[in-house]
Amino acid sequence: MLISAMDGRGINVQRRWFPWKVKKRDVSGNALEAMDLTDGIEGIVFGLIFAILVVLFGSIIFFGFELVVVLVLLIPILALLRVFWVLPWIVEATHGNELLGVEKVRGWRDSEERIRDIAAAYQRGEDPFLGKRIP
Repeated sequence: MLISAMDGRGINVQRRWFPWKVKKRDVSGNALEAMDLTDGIEGIVFGLIFAILVVLFGSIIFFGFELVVVLVLLIPILALLRVFWVLPWIVEATHGNELLGVEKVRGWRDSEERIRDIAAAYQRGEDPFLGKRIP
């Protein structure tokens, strides 16, 4: 939900489907610089996950499509777990690339209500994550 705050900022309040956020990279320069995996722990984790995925998806050719079947079943199950109160939704408010606040809320309806509450608070000039009025 994109709203206009009292101070004129455009604020986007939404659910995040995945518990991680994709890191935005500047790819305006050299392509090899954009593939830099030496970003500390993020680069190491990305490298390990990438290597594991290469091994897993490489083995599909030899051992069948069991992994694809599991993923096709797993993704809807995870979505249903979020909808039916088992896993919390991550509700976030952003202004451009700036993260203003994050909150975990269980249930689809409760997360929708919380999104509306956060948006209304910003429209009233309040910070819903701190409970204070924005100057």
